[in-house]
Amino acid sequence: MGVNCVSLMDREYMQKLQHRILVEYANSAEKRIKSREMDEMERVKNLVLTGKVPFANAPPEMYDHPVMVIERYCQKLIAERRAKIKVPKVNIPNHLYWDDTIDPPSGLTIEKGHMFRDSMDRICIPPDRFLEVDDDNDIEYGYMLTNAEFETLRYEDPKIKELKECQTVEDLYRLSDEVIGNLKTMEGRQIVDTESRSTAQTM
Repeated sequence: MGVNCVSLMDREYMQKLQHRILVEYANSAEKRIKSREMDEMERVKNLVLTGKVPFANAPPEMYDHPVMVIERYCQKLIAERRAKIKVPKVNIPNHLYWDDTIDPPSGLTIEKGHMFRDSMDRICIPPDRFLEVDDDNDIEYGYMLTNAEFETLRYEDPKIKELKECQTVEDLYRLSDEVIGNLKTMEGRQIVDTESRSTAQTM
């Protein structure tokens, strides 16, 4: 063993070499495990401090952390204040009177087969039964318009009226082309009028 030449047949030397290699491998593996544990602990600590993990799920290693100490102190104060809050108890009486008098019986009974209301009865009564004024009186007093006055105020082109009364698709297309054609001619007239006005102003 005291020479630089290594003999693979030296059993004692090979055993010592194997033992030293195993010890170094175990030490390096333990260092890697501790390093990963520390990294994981830092990751969990950051999650707890940023609020992504609740304080209740914090690891035991963070028990003495200043944030955890403050959290426990705050929770203790909150619990003490909640314990001092007194919720008033609502006393619901089981009788109608302030004394202990028993409520009198109502005496209302429903016989078998009795019906309060027929299924065909109308619950809502129409207002015509209470209003004696008709449309003629409203027109006379000026509250309503006659049909002629309404048609005068609400002007509608005769082509549109005829279009509403059409019964076939061919008539609809024919009248719609006429209506759209009239609109186009009106737009053309407006354009010509504006052009003539602009030329007159320039002259």
